[in-house]
Amino acid sequence: MQAASPVHIVGGFTIDAIIRADGSWVTGQLGGNALWAAAGVAALAHGCPVAHAVVGDDYPADALADISAHGVDVTAVQRRTQQRNARVTFEYLTDGSRSQPAPAGAVAVLPHAVQPEFADTTRDTSLTLASLPDAGTVRTAAGRGGAWHLGLLPGARFGELVAALRGGGASSIQADCPARFELRRDGDAVLRTHLRDLDVFLPSSSDTDVFAPGIPHRDLISRFHDYGAPVVVLKRSEHGAIVSDAHTGEAWSIPALPVGEHLDATGAGDVFCGVFAHVRTTGAALVEAAVEATVAASRALHVASPLALTRPDEERWLADCARIREGVTPL
Repeated sequence: MQAASPVHIVGGFTIDAIIRADGSWVTGQLGGNALWAAAGVAALAHGCPVAHAVVGDDYPADALADISAHGVDVTAVQRRTQQRNARVTFEYLTDGSRSQPAPAGAVAVLPHAVQPEFADTTRDTSLTLASLPDAGTVRTAAGRGGAWHLGLLPGARFGELVAALRGGGASSIQADCPARFELRRDGDAVLRTHLRDLDVFLPSSSDTDVFAPGIPHRDLISRFHDYGAPVVVLKRSEHGAIVSDAHTGEAWSIPALPVGEHLDATGAGDVFCGVFAHVRTTGAALVEAAVEATVAASRALHVASPLALTRPDEERWLADCARIREGVTPL
């Protein structure tokens, strides 16, 4: 294997508020797709992630130092004064499912002092865009080497950043889906326009089901190839993943690691994407990258915070990778 190059991860650093299934709650939780993906690379793959995000003046003063201490390069994270940080709220149910944002009725029964912490900003388009790096910022960094991963982003910023990275000479670009609420409106149009500029497209079936419900996954992957995506990795939660390479015409089913029921899936897809990008920078094949990403994602199911991610002992890690590898089947 060759030495890994840095993985640049673009997305959100959010402040999360969560209502648990038992009715208890937690506020001030550090989250966001960029933080989960970057922390996954650092903690689980021993990589060198560079996070690209924007935080507001209410982001905890010591948080960036703490994130840096966990192995994430935060020098490209911008703090903007007179701007509130992006906030995300969730409510978890007893069956393991969740609602986002947390429903107003669930928030209304919380103590009055807590309720303001459950002001979800994900539908505030102006704040969402202000909380993400812009095209000029990433274009400047694109020529410095390393692979790039774009987390789930609004469609307009998704397109801007893909074009900026390609024009800036980025060596490799992969991306998750655009934002789910936009997929309901014009998901096909956004993907048809921009997938040809990616090296790898890593959607989740929970996202594709929003704009293409009921379509068999193999047919959906063929559609993404027709739109120009050379490699598609469809993340399918407990059903594992499908890796499809249009260059060779090959596709593989990657099984999931059995982990039990009703676990918190927050961040698991982001961890998968980050680790997949890192392993690919070492020269590993697509299937091997997906194997390690699958094992890494399973670790996210057992922690509530990205900064709590830890790699198991090497024997356990290798055994889990071997277990997944043995279950890989060609399609």
